[in-house]
Amino acid sequence: MPKPNLSAKVASLVCGGLSLLLFALPLKADISIAQRYIDQPHLAGEGRMKVMLWNVFDAQLYAQDGEFDPNAPFALSLSYLRKLNSAKIVKTTIEEMRKQGQFTRSELDQWGSQLSQIIPNVGVGTTITGVRDSAGSTILYEGADQIGKLQDQRFTNGFFNIWLGDQTRNQTLRNRLVGASGKPN
Repeated sequence: MPKPNLSAKVASLVCGGLSLLLFALPLKADISIAQRYIDQPHLAGEGRMKVMLWNVFDAQLYAQDGEFDPNAPFALSLSYLRKLNSAKIVKTTIEEMRKQGQFTRSELDQWGSQLSQIIPNVGVGTTITGVRDSAGSTILYEGADQIGKLQDQRFTNGFFNIWLGDQTRNQTLRNRLVGASGKPN
């Protein structure tokens, strides 16, 4: 069996090092979606969602002049750092909304069904952006492409409260997103 030459070993090490660097650096969302709905959109905050030892996604919140107001248009982008299937994302979303204790089983079932038709499987680098528009609807994008819209203010409030609400399960991420913490993730 031939021995790999030194240049092949170096190339392999460089590629491996670049891969590690890619996963350490936060993925950035494109501000162009926010610009469609928000006057003077600026980054309000950003952070990384981790579950135990796994990085799940990098999140960026865009709001007018960088000031988050839950009743005004904003855009929350989640740039995934791992592969997840649609069913898992939808199940987790509905579970988190159920924990808020303000929705009926019928509402949650309806929203779960709608999200199952909208949310794609994601891979490393996939960005899903949720926009709260001026009418209180939720518009969802995969990359630059609109993939769905839910015109229900109750859904919108509960959906975005998963990450941005006072009772979120990840208060540190919420604080970073809404600009309540000046510390980088």
